[in-house]
Amino acid sequence: MQMTGALAALALAASAASDLPEYEEGRVPFVGLQGAQTDACPGIGRLALFAPKKGDFLRVYPDANDVGPIKDKLPLSTLVWLCEADEDWQGIVYPMSMNQDLGDCRVSSTLAKPEPYDGPCQFGWVEAKYIELVAG
Repeated sequence: MQMTGALAALALAASAASDLPEYEEGRVPFVGLQGAQTDACPGIGRLALFAPKKGDFLRVYPDANDVGPIKDKLPLSTLVWLCEADEDWQGIVYPMSMNQDLGDCRVSSTLAKPEPYDGPCQFGWVEAKYIELVAG
């Protein structure tokens, strides 16, 4: 009887989790959290507050923790959009190649309501302590 109850609870939890949007690339930072009067991502930051070493980069993770795989590595001084924050982690949006710049990411205008980022640029999570606010 206990096994049946445990299986039912597991099925219920799986059902609830399946109601959430799934993203192959990890947890997508939300944009537009500051309201309809503010840019979708209200700030620009520079990856600057870590001591660079030869070949050292700031690691970008698919979620607001360092448990998962490393999604990307960004060099010192990279400019990023600052979107959703989650405790000590910052959700960022950034150009995916030399052919893009920050303006191509489509987060510098307002949104009527918050939504997961769904633009042409990359996104991920970095430790907020390594970001220097540039604008916003």
